[in-house]
Amino acid sequence: MGSRGGTDPLIPMAPEPDVLERLKAELADAEAELRTHMASWEYAFAMGSSAGGGRDHPKHRETRERIERLVIRCRDLRARLAEHEL
Repeated sequence: MGSRGGTDPLIPMAPEPDVLERLKAELADAEAELRTHMASWEYAFAMGSSAGGGRDHPKHRETRERIERLVIRCRDLRARLAEHEL
């Protein structure tokens, strides 16, 4: 049997502490950006504008796409962090 983190593919290597800290910092930044954007008037108008075709306005479409990118970024960072914390 190999030692922990050796050449044995079945034994996971311990993540480096700076990787965990970097991922945690990136996640905190991404979550803060998401919260800030979701608290903005820009977001409120984009999510509430459905009467009279307002939902199709390019500015609102960009806002919804930005939210989607931020949500995906947070989800991906959480998944990467979970992989390292096993």
